[in-house]
Amino acid sequence: MASSSSSARVNNKAALASASAAAAVASASSSSTVPAPVPIPASATAPTATLGELIGQQLQQLNPDELIYKDELQLLLLLTPVQRQKLSRELEDGDIGASTSSAPLSRPENPEEDDDLIGAVGGLSLASPTTTTAATTATTKEPLLDFRTHVLKWFQHLRHQTGHFKSEEESRRLREAGNDSYRKEKHPLKASDLFTEAIFLAPARNTLAAALAHANRSLVLYDCGLYAESYDDCLCALDLGYPEEYLPLIKLRQAACALKLRNFALCEEHLHELLHVELNQVFETRTHELWHQCEVLKVERFEMAVQTGDDLDTNDSKAFEIAWLDNSSSLHTTRAVAKNALIFESEAVAMVPSGNCRVCDNCGITQFIPFPCIYCSNRLVVYCSRQCRFKHAPIHAVECFGHQIELFESFGEVFGMPRLLQLALRMLITGLPEMLAHCRKKPTLSKLWSAINGGLVERQDIAYSAVLRLERLREEHASETVIALALASHVLAIYLSKCTTFFEQLEKSLPSASRMSSAEWELLCAALLMRHIGQLRHRSLTLCRSFVMPADPHVFSPLNEFQLWASPMRLQEGHLHLLAGEVAVVSYAVYPDTLSLCRHSCSSTICSKQSGRKMTALALLDLPAGSGIYNCFASGNYQQLRREERTRQLKDRGIRCHCNACQLSHADDQFHKFHRYRCDNPKCMEVFTPDALPHAPNLRWWLSEDYTQPECNGAELIVCPRCGEAQKLEWFWSFHTSLIDCELIEERCKLYAAIERAEGHLMDLHECKVALARLLVEQCLMVHRAHCSHLVQHFSTLLEILICFSYKVF
Repeated sequence: MASSSSSARVNNKAALASASAAAAVASASSSSTVPAPVPIPASATAPTATLGELIGQQLQQLNPDELIYKDELQLLLLLTPVQRQKLSRELEDGDIGASTSSAPLSRPENPEEDDDLIGAVGGLSLASPTTTTAATTATTKEPLLDFRTHVLKWFQHLRHQTGHFKSEEESRRLREAGNDSYRKEKHPLKASDLFTEAIFLAPARNTLAAALAHANRSLVLYDCGLYAESYDDCLCALDLGYPEEYLPLIKLRQAACALKLRNFALCEEHLHELLHVELNQVFETRTHELWHQCEVLKVERFEMAVQTGDDLDTNDSKAFEIAWLDNSSSLHTTRAVAKNALIFESEAVAMVPSGNCRVCDNCGITQFIPFPCIYCSNRLVVYCSRQCRFKHAPIHAVECFGHQIELFESFGEVFGMPRLLQLALRMLITGLPEMLAHCRKKPTLSKLWSAINGGLVERQDIAYSAVLRLERLREEHASETVIALALASHVLAIYLSKCTTFFEQLEKSLPSASRMSSAEWELLCAALLMRHIGQLRHRSLTLCRSFVMPADPHVFSPLNEFQLWASPMRLQEGHLHLLAGEVAVVSYAVYPDTLSLCRHSCSSTICSKQSGRKMTALALLDLPAGSGIYNCFASGNYQQLRREERTRQLKDRGIRCHCNACQLSHADDQFHKFHRYRCDNPKCMEVFTPDALPHAPNLRWWLSEDYTQPECNGAELIVCPRCGEAQKLEWFWSFHTSLIDCELIEERCKLYAAIERAEGHLMDLHECKVALARLLVEQCLMVHRAHCSHLVQHFSTLLEILICFSYKVF
């Protein structure tokens, strides 16, 4: 993933804002027509300030103590280049609409510079630039007068940097390499990957390259038994202009896929299409064969038994209810809930992939054959099927140009979490059009804002109302972090105005023929974005974790891949342990009706499980009727984090915890159970928990290269507080040395001896025990796969180690 602005230096104010913002949030279309690109002026190719520098320049000229506001809209108004005295009078009078109509948000000095911001989004060009009037240019010089101009130049700079990512020649080369891998090497896995890369690199200006790559991949997927994905590839090839002379080949493959999927009507449809075109003898014979097979299968088809309503669990009553008090929410059980029973299940109203692995941008599942947007210049926007890509098209049409210029990655360089602002944007673009459809009167900015803070929020029939009701982080003063995020919201509002047609869609959502100015829409959207960011910084952001394999797992296969894989992304049964993945944060999501409304407690009463966009919460203990439902909003509970660390994380999210786990006099005792050592000094032998270790979060030093590399001499960093002796950890170094040659019986015996010595120094349920057991078993299973004849004799020893060390699921 290319970075667009990380090389530029940021001034002191920007660096301070970046660090502050990172600390606050780090706990977290398919059209084939493309408008012709417009040449970028020479001024756009000159060195341009980065986003961090733009925000830093504004912070240098602002005094946070002077920014007094009561809500997000007033803060955005204070950051617009209007006369301060006039603004103050208008704010006192409450006439917000009048101020914004006469003084739009940051007019550019040269509006003609906007014209080159063309985004290839389903063939839609950009909104025309707004004409600058004499009234708006006659404002006094204010600190943010040039902000909009610089933002537009920055957009141009990003577009120039990412404009040469794709290559028709490189796509063709990869496609030919895929053909060789499939036909000559008989290597379908490698061929599928090469065809996928060819699709990623195919330029949007010439869709034939992508069409050919999709068609070639469809053949590989069909041979691997992935018929639904193969059929989707055929449709993609046809949409992108597959050559007509090869049309019978694609139609024949579509019919074969439909037959394998038991969709007989669709199969007959494609066969009828083939019968109406001129076919050679081979294609004609194959067409009649498919027709015969379809008729035979139709006769053999039988109806599956349908489960009756009497067989189903009819207890549909909800196990929870929402209670609101002083704008604060809480969940309570409506009936007794047994341990491990389901409490609630919901689907995310908004979700964005984290970038840690390949995730479908619509449904959120991992590990699939990707179907990318042909216009985007990165590999992050992918879908598991054409159906998901179609469902997500309204959202992606707004974000597509942002992905083309890697806008959201640039935000990540300043604010620590790349997808935070993108998630806030999705909350806005999915909900605001629906809400506007319920506005009856002629809207103005002030009326809309009052309705959003008033009657519309209470509506139960509007999904966006539940999002607006979510609690948000409230700060008494406008800190540099808040101002920096407000400016970032301003940047996104400018993006919506100049690089998308989103405001035109909003106008269509209104029932009346009235129009609001582009500046008013910018103010409204920037204020709502700021509100959503505040909600995500508080309790609304959910980190969705899932078990993931490497992005290209077959590359790590130690032996013949055909012994490991049944087909692309499908392991042979019983081989999962050979590709040990990890549990990672795969996406960020918002659940406004369930998880976001739970109260915080470090001893959570629920265990949440994510599967794509869906989240399931199970009870961790028996809950009587009327019990509160609690969730831990820190990155770990009282068993995984010390109280000091939990308190710091919760404070950044505006949460003050008074749960029972934090009120105990020895609140970290549960945490210490996983990190107790017996001093290896023979004269001491006392049990202790080490102090905080640099470069080792949560005392897990065995995961940090700063401690595990011998040249770092990391063992000396663990010191016994009783005798002051540095721990030698001889068993750990011996274990890692012998692990390399674990196929030798002598080395395995050394491993078992190191494990036995570790048992004397790792007390209670030490987490390092699990790490050692996992490394040992993974390596031994790998050796067993290599047909080591001596390992069978050691299975009983491995089983004892697993039972003794792995106190949680391996």
